[in-house]
Amino acid sequence: MRRFQTALLLITNPIRSRIPFIISAVIPYVERNLYVIIQNPNIQSSSLSLASSSEKRFDQEQQKQCIRPLLHAIYKQLMATKNPSVDILLHNVDSVIKSTNPLPLPRTCEAVFADCPSSPGLYEYCRDHFHQLDQNFELRIINEKETKEDQFIDNLSTCDNDLFSTKCTSRYNRGVLGGTFDRLHNGHKLLLTESALLCNEKIVVGVTDAVMIENKVLAEVIESVTDRMSSVRSFVNLIRPSIFVHCEPIEDPCGPSATMADLNCIIVTDETKQGALQVNKERQDNGLSPIDVHVVPMVPADDHNQDGDKKLSSTSLRREILGILLKPPLKCVESNQPYIIGLTGGIGSGKSSIGRRLQKLGASIIDCHETYKVDTEVYKQIITTFGEDIINPTDRSIDRKLLGKKVFQSSNELKKLTDIVWPAILNLTRERIDCLFEEGKRIIFLDAAVLIEAKWTVAVNEIWIASIPPKEAIRRVVERDRISIEEAKRRLSAQISNQERFSYANVLFCTYWAESVTQKQVEHAWNLLLQRINGDSPSF
Repeated sequence: MRRFQTALLLITNPIRSRIPFIISAVIPYVERNLYVIIQNPNIQSSSLSLASSSEKRFDQEQQKQCIRPLLHAIYKQLMATKNPSVDILLHNVDSVIKSTNPLPLPRTCEAVFADCPSSPGLYEYCRDHFHQLDQNFELRIINEKETKEDQFIDNLSTCDNDLFSTKCTSRYNRGVLGGTFDRLHNGHKLLLTESALLCNEKIVVGVTDAVMIENKVLAEVIESVTDRMSSVRSFVNLIRPSIFVHCEPIEDPCGPSATMADLNCIIVTDETKQGALQVNKERQDNGLSPIDVHVVPMVPADDHNQDGDKKLSSTSLRREILGILLKPPLKCVESNQPYIIGLTGGIGSGKSSIGRRLQKLGASIIDCHETYKVDTEVYKQIITTFGEDIINPTDRSIDRKLLGKKVFQSSNELKKLTDIVWPAILNLTRERIDCLFEEGKRIIFLDAAVLIEAKWTVAVNEIWIASIPPKEAIRRVVERDRISIEEAKRRLSAQISNQERFSYANVLFCTYWAESVTQKQVEHAWNLLLQRINGDSPSF
């Protein structure tokens, strides 16, 4: 059966229990965009009823009550589905759709899927009531088997919270909500769609930034706050153009919700509803009236979620970039030269454990810590510069924890160490690369924490980076080195940030989760690397 790039889904019988069947019947045949229109339940199967329903008195509240129960049902069914992108259009909340006031679709739709029985006038109805249908659009009827669900029971349970069932929604003209909104997914779409349905004039959206995202997993790959705000505005404008959207970056949990006097309600999820209590407390402290709280259910994570989250999250989407080639190699493959990869990462990032995993897969690893070996020239210079108290009495090796305490206290002391070690590491690396290549080793990894800072990037074909949120890095270092939190923070701040490091990454890893998850990342990256080197994968 033919597949379409873009299509319209017309739902005329809004009963939640029918949604799984409807969505599963349509999604396989749409590749790019699916727009959903939920019509008034009075619309019946015949073309006469379709036409006559447009002449009935428009009731915005009734239209909202018709649409809202299906929002969560649709996005819950979709969960993490990205293709097609599914958007529920709310244009018919502001005015009835009729031939003299047709709904302009965002893109040209090649097909219309309808959940009502076929009738001679249905094709003409669609053509006259929706602009941007392809001239030769195809009409498909979703042939649903008769079900015995109790419509009355379904209608009784339409409200997962009581706001819509106990209060007039039309009085909410201005609402506020917040979130990260990274890689806008179906969970975000549900929250924004319900907000756009709830409020009639304006929604204020606080988009988290700076300190509020720095300890999120893979924070360095979160989209810029400018791009995230743009995505929010574009989405709301797509589904309900009559709503004004005000976005602003926020660096505290309350943001504008605690200071804007003209707000009517705050829209939250099950996960963030406790924060609404703090918002109202701060509003009272600021001399403002408390605002109503509207809770939106979350879209559940699918069965393949590995983050332990019960809800769909941006973290799982950010994870999709781990282990893959993010940008072209710095140097191309040469048959008579070794392929060198710099492996780097911040303190506590799990870089060395990734190196050991790669070694088991067949990679050759050069550990830059070899320069610290007893009685080498570097060893002697370090002892002379920093004192004999850093010598481990059992084997005369340098106690790098004690050395770290000295050098991380002062940038001048750290520079003394790097001036000694970095040139020696570079010389050692060149010697070891030559030896390994003569032994027939073609893929060689340089395990170097300071690869970027020392500007050794010019010597490698690719840069692979291990990452971990700062908070977790501090926890690991405190536990591993038995140092204070303050000392761990000082050491971490002496290094470049994850964001700076990521800008160099050809391949990115994150060791935040279980070891088995890290292993899968490494194996995936290794297999793709072999394909690149052997010429079995497409180039950028």
